[in-house]
Amino acid sequence: MNERMLGDEFLETAVAEACGPALAALPEDQRKARLRAIMADPGNRMRIRLTKKLQVHLSTGKIYAAQVLAYSPAINPDAPRTGAMGAGGDMGPMDTSGKDIAILKIAETNLPTVRLAANSTGLQLGEQLFILGYPGVVLNHDFLSRKSALEASVTVGRVSGFKIDITDRRVIQTDAAISWGNSGGPAFNLRGEVIGAATFISTTLEGDQAIQGFNFLIPVETVHAYARGISLVPTADSPFTQKWEQAVASYFQGDYAGAARTVEEAERIMPGFADLMRLRIDAGMRGEGQSGFWGRGLTVWVGLGGGLALALLAVAAWRAGKSRSWRTRGGVQRISSNEVRSRLDGGSVVTLVDARTGVKFEGSPVQAAGALRYDIERSTPQALQVEVAPSGEVIVYCD
Repeated sequence: MNERMLGDEFLETAVAEACGPALAALPEDQRKARLRAIMADPGNRMRIRLTKKLQVHLSTGKIYAAQVLAYSPAINPDAPRTGAMGAGGDMGPMDTSGKDIAILKIAETNLPTVRLAANSTGLQLGEQLFILGYPGVVLNHDFLSRKSALEASVTVGRVSGFKIDITDRRVIQTDAAISWGNSGGPAFNLRGEVIGAATFISTTLEGDQAIQGFNFLIPVETVHAYARGISLVPTADSPFTQKWEQAVASYFQGDYAGAARTVEEAERIMPGFADLMRLRIDAGMRGEGQSGFWGRGLTVWVGLGGGLALALLAVAAWRAGKSRSWRTRGGVQRISSNEVRSRLDGGSVVTLVDARTGVKFEGSPVQAAGALRYDIERSTPQALQVEVAPSGEVIVYCD
């Protein structure tokens, strides 16, 4: 959207808010005609001043003012193919033929970083790649909350060709899904290196409908060239990134406790990233099941976006005679999941009871397969009776 269209949009909104109530008594057609006349008044249009701000928004919720260090616009078939200096005091060299790249600077340290591949010449046809970005179809989806708007989308595809664009530059063709809003999103190889960035897609002749499966990337060499132009040496070893990579490595090596500890260290450097929370929760849950506890008749599903704190109560139960049940208020002991695991691994006879209240139980991502269900809010006057072996125990999950 150009500045004139943007100004018209702001003016229309301002006129509707300022003058709309006073004209509410008029018939609809007269009210709209009057509003259009107010918008068309040269005196009103001359008062519009657009103030531009460039900001970087992180998924942590932090917002930073940004400065453009280098820039080249997207490819334009009508643009001349000669170099030119960009307008604006802080912009570096700009090539009007369009390399579709910008390098921004913000006042922050220890941010997450990505590793740039040395070049993209080693790519092979059919090689798998992953593209991160913020496609408009997701960002502006009617059924999605704005709370997760800054979480990047990942699409997967393969290298499907090597082409030359209309400016005689090399581009990489891929069948990975890309849409409006994805431009500039990094494309990663299986080694986690950035080999390019999303630049343009394919559309119908009218230009209003995307044709998926035929999308294009600028090669990583373009990023390196612009970085050298402003004497920037890209690095991927920030303290945060080092901790994150250590945590991921520990996770895939099966060291879930080590992964959880390292995630906590990363959170102290730069807190608030959803990926940290997901990894910490998943590592914690897998660590709980590492000794086989979850494989002994108890199956748990936990959404990565959240967890459930479960209190474990052990109720010692005795029987005075065979086939006779026994109820007691005494002998209640709070135990940890490790102690539960030890009992199961030791061959103890354990009966599981899920005693969470109805709403919390039904809306929970955690369910215990094979457990007896007892809801105190919907129970009968008769107390829950559980029959166990003389040496058995009852393990109760409660709110």
